[in-house]
This record gives sequence, C-alpha cells and structure tokens, in this order.
Amino acid sequence: MVTKRDVAVKAGVSTATVSRVISGQGYVSGEAEKKVLRAIDELKYIPNKLASNLAKKESNVIAVLVEDLLNPYYMHLVDAMVERAAEKNYIVSLFALKNRKVKCVLDDLATNRVCGIVNLAMFTCDFSAYDVFIESGTRLINCTNADPSVVVDYEPGMMEALQLLHEKGCRDVAFISGLEEWLTYKDRRVNCYLNNLERFGFTRDERLLLSGNYPKEKAHKVGYELCEQLLQSGVRFDSIFCLTDMMSLGVMKALYDHGYKIPEDVSIIGSDNLDFAHDFHPALTTIDVDKKAEGYAYVDFILGECDQEIVKIKTKLVVRDSVKK
Repeated sequence: MVTKRDVAVKAGVSTATVSRVISGQGYVSGEAEKKVLRAIDELKYIPNKLASNLAKKESNVIAVLVEDLLNPYYMHLVDAMVERAAEKNYIVSLFALKNRKVKCVLDDLATNRVCGIVNLAMFTCDFSAYDVFIESGTRLINCTNADPSVVVDYEPGMMEALQLLHEKGCRDVAFISGLEEWLTYKDRRVNCYLNNLERFGFTRDERLLLSGNYPKEKAHKVGYELCEQLLQSGVRFDSIFCLTDMMSLGVMKALYDHGYKIPEDVSIIGSDNLDFAHDFHPALTTIDVDKKAEGYAYVDFILGECDQEIVKIKTKLVVRDSVKK
C-alpha cells in the first residue's frame, strides 16, 4: 500500500509537507505543492482509512514524548511548551517512554486524540511507528536531525568552550557522553569535539571519549561511573566536558571522592545551563540553550505557525568558576 512517506520520497519533500498539501493547512511553496500533487497522481495514493478516522477527531492536546523525566532540561522545555500552548488555548500532555513499549504509547496517543506529537525521545522511537499519525495529518516534530525538527545548534557554544579550555592551557580534554549511539548519531557536541582536537592542540586519545548508559540510567549516576572509569584508565586529563549539567554533577562528585580540586586540578564544562548550575560548587561553566525559545518552537510548529522544516536554536557559553583562571 502506498503511504504518505512514499509520496514524500517521490516528491522529494518531507512527510509534513505532504500532510500540509493534503489537509490544506500550513504553508507550502507553490513548487512543492506541484511536486506533491504530481507524486500523488503517479502513485495513485489513497489515504489510510484509520488515519482518516483519526483526522476527523478534533483535539486541542499536544502530546510530548520524553525518555528522561529526571533531567530538568526536559522539564524546562515542557514548561515553555505549556506556557506557549496555553496562549493558544491548547494543553500539553506528557508521555513517558521509559520502560514502555513505543506501540503502547502510540495506542494511548490514538485513544487520547492528540493534534500533534513532539518527540523528545532520541533513541527509543522507531519513526515508522508514526506512519498512521502522519497519514492522518497529525503534526509530528522531532528533537533530532530528522525532518521536521527543532535542532539545538551546539557548535557556537562548543567552539567557545574549546577556545576557553585552550586559552587556559588545557590540552588533555576528556568528553563524557551518553549511550554509544550518541557517538555515532552525529551529535553536534561530540562532532565538534572530535573535529577540533588538532585545531586547538588537544590530545587525540580514544580513552578520553567515554560513553555510558544515559538516558537509560540517571545522568548524574552515569557521570560518576564514567569519571571513575576515566580515573582508573590511567590516561592523563586536565579537563572534562560533560554532555549534560546533571552528568557534571556526578563527575564532580567522583573527582572530589578521589581528592581532586576543581578547577585547580581539573576544569569542568557542562551543557544545558540549568537554573541551579550556578549553585554547583564551584559554579558550573556550561553551554546555555535558550530552552524557552526551543519549547515555543515545538508548539508553533504543531499549530502550523512555523513555516520552517528545521528550526535551529542557538547556544552560547556561560563562564563561571569550574574552569581554571
């Protein structure tokens, strides 16, 4: 059976664009519309009946899928989404994917008749599982490099962080990450680190790049365990970049347990700029993400008020006390 995804591939556009053409809602360029209509005609596309039934059910509920409810970063995003949705008389419903099969969650979504899905789950979801919702015209947006998506552009903040470490004389920079997939998923932070080691004169040693079981396990726990692994490896390091601020918390605890001083012995940089990052001891230098802008962007896309397929959120470095003077 021909699906909306097939039409999108044939037309060379996203499934979201196909949905807009079929529903007549949202912005589509004239050229893109012609391509979609031509593909529909050539493929003899007929909308899925279940999808059509879903489409007939009106809803003012925006579903948000989350893997890590314990990471305050996601709660900041949800808070911004709730605020933005309320302005438009919509509500946000949170669906936790941890320890649940994706199919069960999607069954819940169908039962609850949502108008759009914000997917904040990077690794749990099989995108093909969303086909029935896409067929119905339900808007879907991701936090990954998939199309459409809201993408945090970490490169500006990362480059500032690497430049700062270079200026402070750091040369052996460790990177503490999450699941192994993060290293192969083209995460902008990992990529920026790996692509600029030589540029800043940093040591290239595979032992300095560590991956753990986050988000399947708590970030601070993974941070602590990976720092222990780094210490036991015997590899020299003078600074550590952490994938999240919560990982930084675990890393700091491990270093303190082994008698290290921060930043005198080891400089630490996190990522997220959580509200309490300045309360770390010492106050954490971290990459700031405009979480309110990110949350608003998700809702604006779901409500058809954003005509971009990919929205980029800028970052910057916030310098505090966890990097040596």
